[in-house]
Amino acid sequence: MIYVTLGTMFMPFDRLVNAMDRIAASTGEEVIIQRGLSKIEPTRCEYFDFKAHDAVLEIQREARVIVAHAGIGATMDALLVRKPLLLVPRLKRYDEHMNDHQLEIAKAMEQRGWGRMILNVAELDGACATPPIPAESYTPAKAGLVNSLRGWVDHVAAGGGEA
Repeated sequence: MIYVTLGTMFMPFDRLVNAMDRIAASTGEEVIIQRGLSKIEPTRCEYFDFKAHDAVLEIQREARVIVAHAGIGATMDALLVRKPLLLVPRLKRYDEHMNDHQLEIAKAMEQRGWGRMILNVAELDGACATPPIPAESYTPAKAGLVNSLRGWVDHVAAGGGEA
């Protein structure tokens, strides 16, 4: 199954929805799209507007590959579940966003080996067929804080000092 997320932007991302609908039709693979505020209704894909974060993570865990707009939340979630990630940034020239910051995020993610950037949606079919290897080097920034707190709690629990 391919999971696609468009995020919460109020501007349409029809370019990605239409491309994934064509891929679902040509491959027969299940495609689930989180379309957010986009109004286009794919005919070959399952879709929903929004779900609770835990429900979205569960869908992502089941996915073979994740296709995401290059928003920070979507990319972090995909890295968290360790699935192959294809990043299709919303672009200003197509009126999908007000600026091209997602292009810069997608470039940075690709440079770190955390996903593959796709600018031309005609390349999505091949990218979905042969997705990148899931990122293994990603550790959420909060991991250091969590580990530090665990160490402190373990120390106190072992009688090593007061809180």
